[in-house]
Order: sequence, then C-alpha cells, then structure tokens
Amino acid sequence: MVTYRFDLKTIRYNIKQGGNIIKAQAIMIVIKNNITKEIFPHPITHFLYKFYNRNSGSINTEKAVANVIVPFLNFVLREMSERKKEFLLVKGIADLRIEHANLFLRYCVEEKENSISTLMKKEDYISKFYKYLLDQGVLKDKPVFSLLTILRDDKIIEVYKLDYLYKKPDITKLRVKVKRKDIVPQSNESSANKQTIRLYYIREILLLAKKETPDIAFAIALQIFGGLRKGEAINLIRTALKSQNSSKFGEEGLIVEIRDRQDYLFSRLGDISKEQVKNPRDQSCLIDPILSYLYKYHIEVVLKKIKNGKNINALFYDNQGNPMSSDTFDKRFLKLKTLYLGMLLGTKGRYQDYLDFSQTRWRSHIGRGVFTNMCLDVGYNEKQTAVLRGDKSTKSMEDYFEVISATYNIHKALALLSPENSDKVSNLNMPFYNKNWKEVEEAGRKI
Repeated sequence: MVTYRFDLKTIRYNIKQGGNIIKAQAIMIVIKNNITKEIFPHPITHFLYKFYNRNSGSINTEKAVANVIVPFLNFVLREMSERKKEFLLVKGIADLRIEHANLFLRYCVEEKENSISTLMKKEDYISKFYKYLLDQGVLKDKPVFSLLTILRDDKIIEVYKLDYLYKKPDITKLRVKVKRKDIVPQSNESSANKQTIRLYYIREILLLAKKETPDIAFAIALQIFGGLRKGEAINLIRTALKSQNSSKFGEEGLIVEIRDRQDYLFSRLGDISKEQVKNPRDQSCLIDPILSYLYKYHIEVVLKKIKNGKNINALFYDNQGNPMSSDTFDKRFLKLKTLYLGMLLGTKGRYQDYLDFSQTRWRSHIGRGVFTNMCLDVGYNEKQTAVLRGDKSTKSMEDYFEVISATYNIHKALALLSPENSDKVSNLNMPFYNKNWKEVEEAGRKI
C-alpha cells in the first residue's frame, strides 16, 4: 500500500479588492497520509497559482488542471511502490522524465480508455507542468519540447509541447458518445420545421420535469430560455427575477440578475467551486408560455412546500431546506434524464428518439446549447448570440449596444418560436405533451 498520495483541496481566503475584503477561492495540491489521514500542503501548488489562479478567472480551470496533474503524480507514486523498472531511479519530482509522461498517457489509453480530446488536454497540461518544472530548475533531465504557434481567443501565442511517443488509440475502435448540443433528435435535424419541433421537445421535457422533478423544473427552463449555466441558476435568489412590462411571471419578458452569491447561499459547503458564477450579468430570457407557467408554479407551489428553509431568499432548495448545491442539482437532473429516456422507450413509435438520446452525452448544460440554437434560428448573428449567452466577449461599448439591440428584438423570438401550424409536425407522437399542455394554456389565460 502506498503510504502517501497526492490530492487536491479547495481553499478560501480573504483578499482586498478596492476598499472591500472579499472571499476568494483556489485549488491547493496536497499530500495525504493514507494511514493517519493527515494533509500537508505541497509547494507544487505554485504551478496552479502561477498559470491559472490569477489568469483564468475561474476556479474550475484550476481544478481541471489539478485533475490531470494529481492523477499523474499518483500514477508515478504507484509505479514507484511497485518497483517498475522505469521508476527505480525516481526519488522525487526532480527525477521525472518524458518517458514517465508517456507511460501515464499509455495507461490513460489502455486502462482508462480516454477519448482523443481528453488525451489532448492531458498532453497540454502535462507539457506545461514539465516546462514549469524545467524553468524552475527542478528537473534533472531536460525534456525535448516542440514550440507550436496557435491562435487562441483571437491572439497568436506560442506554446511548448512535449514530444510524446505513446501510441494513441485507434479512433475507429473507440466507442465515445457524441455530446449533444441541441434537443432536436437526429431524425429531424434537416427538417424545415426544426424550430417548431425543437419547441415541442423542450416543452415535453419541461412538462415531465414539472411532474417528476418539480424542484428544478424552473431552473431547467431558465437554462433553456435564458442560456444560464448550472452554477448561475442555483446562485439565483427570489429578488433576482425581474418581470418586464408590468407582467407578473415574465410572460411579457424576464430579466434575470445573475450574480455570485456563493458566500450568501453556500457558506455551509467546504468546496464551492461547482457553485461558481462565471460571468455576472443581467440576462434576458426568450419568451415562451411554459417559462411563465413554471415560474408561477415554482413560486406558488414548489416554494410553498419548503419547510424550515435555511435561507428565506433562496430560489432553489434541497430536501433539507438548504439552498440547492450543484451536486444535488446534478442528481435531480440525472433522475429526470432517466425518466425521460424511459418515457421515450415506452412510447409507441419513439424508439428512434430513445436511441438518439441514450447514445449521446447530455446533462443540464444542454439547455445552454438549445438556447444558442434558438437565438441563431430566430435571426441573431453570432455576436448577438454571444452577448445573449453572457459570454466574456461582451465588455466593450460596441457589445453593450449589441445587448440593447438583441434584448429589444427578443419579442420577435416569441412569434418565430410559437408553433402556429401544428399540422406541420402532426407526425410527432407526444401523448404526454398533448395531455399536459392544455394546463399550460389554461394557466396562461389566468395570469
């Protein structure tokens, strides 16, 4: 048994920003004693701090890098403990050589069955790690790097990459699920009525969410019609929802004030990296009756059932009355996804839909992809869509006017997205939707 292993830990600390003291987060690489469970900070954390903590603006970027470097170092420890011949001379980080990186990546191919894209990320992070160790004068052996010129975020930069020799997997033999970026099934991707079909599928899954996972149904609707990330949705409080044009539940427009409320909502959690808000902003939502319907249902039914709520202004709660965490949200969405697949499998004529949705990868982030496709379909250009998504390219004055223009035109989306001619998609067999949509229409007349 290996006595020590590397691990990562999320830490929180106070920094001065302007005249205020704010809480910041960082990832620390630590050494853990497997017997005593003691934890010791490791100086290699400086690698994360130097290249990612100050520059990325997101603790999740640090975490993604640490989730490659830590397993790599643990792989080295394990091979050392088993006295593998390539590791007999390794006494510490200074003794790392390029062959150790190659052996780790070969392990990722043969044992972990990593995809090509995952391997490419690991190659990049490990290359940067080795270059850092070389520049710091740590490595005894000098690895060979290739200097590559790449275009990133409209800037030409040079990166150093190790000359790896491990054998990459045969792409034709990999069984990797494609990541879904839209809810339209493959059989309808080329349909002239794709916009209408997308809306039917959106409404179907949201109606199922209202029935089976009502505590997150409105959050999923905000992801789909507002392009919110999961962390942005669970960071919302009740006063962050601003209905427009004197409407009560956003039926004439809804602005969502997305802010980082981690300290206010999630102080009970030790690691709040998954609860992060990437880009605080005021977010306009596309208009659809089901968004208003779920907003009203969430306020008048879901929140009324919360007993002993730990924060009276939170918008989404777990079963214990705490503001809902990212992990809880994921578990609830997984339940919804499983039930949706079961409904497709059990509905006559929808086996192809079941295969399409079960053989692709998708989680709640699909809502952001659906939002993007709807924006593009109703005529917004790529820049306007980036603005509406809350991407980081929205900081210039020119982008500000794009926000005004796109927000003004959001009412246009309502007419374009509404299925005026249902007979065009009469071939869709959606008994659950047909049964439950009448309730949405009735509720809309009452609001």
